[in-house]
Amino acid sequence: MLEHMTDALIEVEANTLEQAFELAAKALVDVMIDVSKVDSKQELHIDVDGYDIENLLYNWLEHIMITLVSDHIALSRFNVSIYKHDGQYRLHANAYGEPLDLEKHNYKVEIKGVTYHMMSIREVDGKYILTFLLDL
Repeated sequence: MLEHMTDALIEVEANTLEQAFELAAKALVDVMIDVSKVDSKQELHIDVDGYDIENLLYNWLEHIMITLVSDHIALSRFNVSIYKHDGQYRLHANAYGEPLDLEKHNYKVEIKGVTYHMMSIREVDGKYILTFLLDL
């Protein structure tokens, strides 16, 4: 049960960790706008680091949120690769979307922030399950 009605608990499941990160980003965008209405008109290259895998997820989701809220770019498709370098987790992604259009993309709600509360990354029966909480 969520502590606040203004929280969104998201859980995604995928065959690979990279696919799970892609689905997590898409789910975050879909909380704010209708991701199905976003066309892949432009490509962005995104690089984020994390001191552990949860920090990488947090930094990845925060970057996607900031791209939407501050840069006004709606993203809908992601191609993620994750690797370790010098003890840090690194993520490189090609992300596809278009300039944000509040009417076309059916703006829903603002996300105040990504949180570590209830965040988990698990591998269960060969599937990766990511859970995270958004403060709305």
